[in-house]
Amino acid sequence: MALGPKAMGEAIAANLKTKTGKTLDEWLRAVSAQGLTEQKAIVAWLKEQGLGHIQARLVADRWAGQPLYDNPEQLITSLFDRYPDQYALWNTLMERFRVAQQFDINPCKGYVPLYTPRGRIFASFKPMRDGLYLGLTGTDFDFATIPHKLSRGGADSMTRGLFVESLAPGLRALQAAYQSTHLTQPVPHPSHR
Repeated sequence: MALGPKAMGEAIAANLKTKTGKTLDEWLRAVSAQGLTEQKAIVAWLKEQGLGHIQARLVADRWAGQPLYDNPEQLITSLFDRYPDQYALWNTLMERFRVAQQFDINPCKGYVPLYTPRGRIFASFKPMRDGLYLGLTGTDFDFATIPHKLSRGGADSMTRGLFVESLAPGLRALQAAYQSTHLTQPVPHPSHR
């Protein structure tokens, strides 16, 4: 089963000693000893020490006292903060799609991925200046899509995407990606069993 962002952050923190030779606490002390105060400078220094980008961001966020994914609703609210119309559309899509399918939402800082009950990512949302972007797994869609870029969030398995402008096309795209990813009969929502 795929890990959600919070579990992923905890796993990265737990594996720092094995992967980098220092625990999270040891890296936090090393950052303090450097006298660095800006997160961007901290990340750059940590990467110079051999940490990967995600590891460096985790250490810098912890150094700044930011909790790692402790409040999923706050992550979503912060992500959509500058895009109230997209947030309203996203909320409506989630309400309506949940009536038809069972899925999990595990928000990240930059996008909101959706997972099947078996832990497979099938879609991800990212509010952008150009509109509400929906990344999709699968390739055989009977509606117009654009090539997916990893900078828009999601997983390597996402190859297509589209900008969602209204409810009906968004629901259609979610259903197609869900069916493509789930590969078997959809698991009905508990209220429909």
